[in-house]
Amino acid sequence: MDYVIFDMEWNGCLCKKLNCHINEIIEIGAVKLDKDMNRIGKFSILVRPVIGKKLSSPVQELTSLTDEELMHGAPFNYAYSKFAKFCRDSILMTWSSSDIETLLANVRYHMHRDRIDMMTKYIDLQQYCHDKLTPEEQNPPGLQTAAELLGIDIYNMTQHRALDDSIISALCLKKLYTPGSLEPYTADTDDDFYDRLMFHAYNITDPGDERIDLDRIEFDCPECGAAAEQKKNWDLKFKAFFIGEFECPVCHNKFSGRVQFRQKYDHVAVSKKIIKKKEPERAASGDK
Repeated sequence: MDYVIFDMEWNGCLCKKLNCHINEIIEIGAVKLDKDMNRIGKFSILVRPVIGKKLSSPVQELTSLTDEELMHGAPFNYAYSKFAKFCRDSILMTWSSSDIETLLANVRYHMHRDRIDMMTKYIDLQQYCHDKLTPEEQNPPGLQTAAELLGIDIYNMTQHRALDDSIISALCLKKLYTPGSLEPYTADTDDDFYDRLMFHAYNITDPGDERIDLDRIEFDCPECGAAAEQKKNWDLKFKAFFIGEFECPVCHNKFSGRVQFRQKYDHVAVSKKIIKKKEPERAASGDK
């Protein structure tokens, strides 16, 4: 079975028909790889927008695409059918699931379907590369960061264009790939897959919520590594995370600890960060 790595560019706009925001696809790019991760095909197509007729300034700056170019793009249904033919009997991969979420939203809008019919198996390539490359980091790396860490020269490639981003993703995969290593990351696109895909993670901000226990959150001193003591109760900041004040009993270093609880589909993700206190500025020599 072959593999298809694809990427999309989209334009965020307000859909008056649905009275909601939608990321409308304006470009699809992909590369096809054989079982040894050798490139055996490529795909690229511009998609003519019908929801947001004008590109936003940030999208224009990122992609260098123009409204005039997209006017000559293909209708979404045609672009999707050509892409589906290219993907036939392949395992699909993207750099994070955001492209899959956006593709599904566009399929629902344009084609009134609840499934991406040519996708029977899927791999989150960003998660794969994260686990192989930087497992100690909490957040998976972006595509450019991963390419830099792997020593991949992307100087002559156009980032934020669908085909080139697909090629960069494929180069990252080939650097890290070993036979059999993709199997644990290969998901069947069944009902549970779509339920997981469409679940919107959210922050837990009630300190009394039974899913979290702030009393069990601990921080080690960033200076000497000793277990720090909490000096002030937790404060909720920006309806997103909690801040606590800590002091080291050994070196008396004072710092803030930040903790965030985020409800994912099947678990609560806990992330912690140390915020060092700023040293007070000393008066310049001669100042009074």
